[in-house]
Amino acid sequence: MAFGKGRVWRRVAAGCGLLLWGCSGPSVEEQEEQAASAEGKVQVAVSVPPQAYFVDRIGGERVDVQVMIPPGTSPHAFEPTPQQMVAFSRARLYVRVGHPDFPFEKKHLDGLLRRHPEIEAIDMAEGVRLLRAAEPEGHGGDHGHGDTDPHVWLCPEAVALSAPRVAMALARLDPAHAELYEANLAAFLADLAALDEELRASFAGLEQRRFMVQHPAWGYLAAHYGLEQIAIESGGKEPGPAALVALIERARQEGVRVVFVQQGIADRTARTLAREVGAEVAVVDPLAYDWIENLRGVGAGFRKALEDR
Repeated sequence: MAFGKGRVWRRVAAGCGLLLWGCSGPSVEEQEEQAASAEGKVQVAVSVPPQAYFVDRIGGERVDVQVMIPPGTSPHAFEPTPQQMVAFSRARLYVRVGHPDFPFEKKHLDGLLRRHPEIEAIDMAEGVRLLRAAEPEGHGGDHGHGDTDPHVWLCPEAVALSAPRVAMALARLDPAHAELYEANLAAFLADLAALDEELRASFAGLEQRRFMVQHPAWGYLAAHYGLEQIAIESGGKEPGPAALVALIERARQEGVRVVFVQQGIADRTARTLAREVGAEVAVVDPLAYDWIENLRGVGAGFRKALEDR
């Protein structure tokens, strides 16, 4: 499958304004400035920051993206503000994760979509073979959510499948700029292809292919490149004493030298495990905005951890 190469549109979809994740709320002057800057653009809502990157790459300066779950927070626990919900209702397109075991959307947004049928929705999970959720050592199969892994935005195949649907939706909503969306899509897919080739070459020939993570967010990435994640927590829940003992023993058997923790999630147990087996702790972020650069960095971290065993 072809993924793409070209100019990166890096309009940062972050901050504390009304159209994003609203901290204390913007002033009247800031609201007027935001409204002026967004005038004439296609209003798009997404669930997580990497999806904003996908839309920005395809839409360029023609889109204004609202991110519902900010970076550095847990999708399991995040509650959107009233300002966010109002901003969401103004969107013309919503790119959702679309996974049945991603509870944020079902809890907070699906009802709003039913009340606003004019908002077109695209599911990233559509057409993707869903993976079973990681089952950590000693957890007895209790994942705390459904049976499949909801982190499809980290799946290169899901991105490649959903990107053309985003481009087509933008062209329907803004037909005067359809050629721009088509050109941006081609560049984005070329960059995806280049990244895919780079990561495949990086992981080729590794003898050790299992890495240990605090939160099981990297299952799709691992499966795509013939790797396997060993998860410490399950469904946002840390392991109990028996499960932790089993994980420590597994880490020793596997020769784990790095434990990967996640920004925004309590990592005390992961750090305890790392200390017990003499491993380093490294931070990886599945919600980073710049998806391509983030996966390049995460991939390098995984490779180094596997090479050093």
